[in-house]
Amino acid sequence: MPTRVPFRRTAQTGLVAASLLLTLGASADQPAPREQWHQAAQQQYTALADAAKTLEQSAADYCQSSDETTRSALKADWLAAYRDWQAVRYIQFGPIEQQSRGWQLQFWPDSKNLVGRKVNTQLKADAPPTEKDVEQAGVAVQGFPALEYLLYDDAMQATALDSPNACALTQAVSTHLTHTTQALADDWDAFGQHFETTDGYTHTLLQSAIQSVELLEEKRLASPLGLRGKPANGYRAEAWRSGQSIALMQASLKGIDRGLMPGLTALLTSRGHAELAQSVREQLDITLERAAALPDGLAPAIEDDAAFANIQGFYVQISQLRQLLALDVAAATGLRRGFNSSDGD
Repeated sequence: MPTRVPFRRTAQTGLVAASLLLTLGASADQPAPREQWHQAAQQQYTALADAAKTLEQSAADYCQSSDETTRSALKADWLAAYRDWQAVRYIQFGPIEQQSRGWQLQFWPDSKNLVGRKVNTQLKADAPPTEKDVEQAGVAVQGFPALEYLLYDDAMQATALDSPNACALTQAVSTHLTHTTQALADDWDAFGQHFETTDGYTHTLLQSAIQSVELLEEKRLASPLGLRGKPANGYRAEAWRSGQSIALMQASLKGIDRGLMPGLTALLTSRGHAELAQSVREQLDITLERAAALPDGLAPAIEDDAAFANIQGFYVQISQLRQLLALDVAAATGLRRGFNSSDGD
């Protein structure tokens, strides 16, 4: 008489086998995590370079025919390119480290108003500034904050943006951004094979992404909100002149969503941590929803109790996302955290 095998055991075994086959099938068709990360960042760097070119053209158009239409287009293209930079800001290694490119794109924090001082020096120059002048003047006048000063600072009310020096400086900075971002896109492409074939870069990228969230939590949110001992101060926020502080944070989170998450989900799932991957996914979605519900600026909320409470709620979600990444994901992937670059001053 044949031995009867319990149906429950047979069914469970079949389900496990089917699940394993599905996982193996997906893994065979799906790029490895580092390949996914490289491809995603390549798309983000390329989008940034393209946006910078559009910004450069808008600056030229404005200086050729300055009116409200061309000025509005210039502001819109500045913000679009700035958002694209935020989207790939979680990458803090590789080509971005060369020639202080990260600082060239965004000199911040700027507690001593070096951007304003450097821009005003160029505006008072005897001859209209050139890109070479911008290169020699240093990182404070080479990136998005310098253009923000030209477009939004109150001091510019006394200096018309279409004056010879202001227009020349706007074009020179825009051209510098175009060259810097195109070099970044090209160098990241060339960096691909080394990145994809070197195991250590899995932890390097995870560490970089976690540090970008820590920076968002501590310096971009907690510091201007006065959550770390010092009084709240909207001038400590990035992009306070244009009122786009929260909008840029949202762009950073969207960049993490599109650039980090697909590869991270694949990595965690392959190591048996699918539930953790889902937890990170859900927490990021909640955080993005919080960001989308807030106004673009941060500084005005400091004087409004209800608005301040809403931004504090956003801060709590950022903190929970950071904990998931820095504690749970780090443990699941064997990442040993060292010095936190967002610690200290």
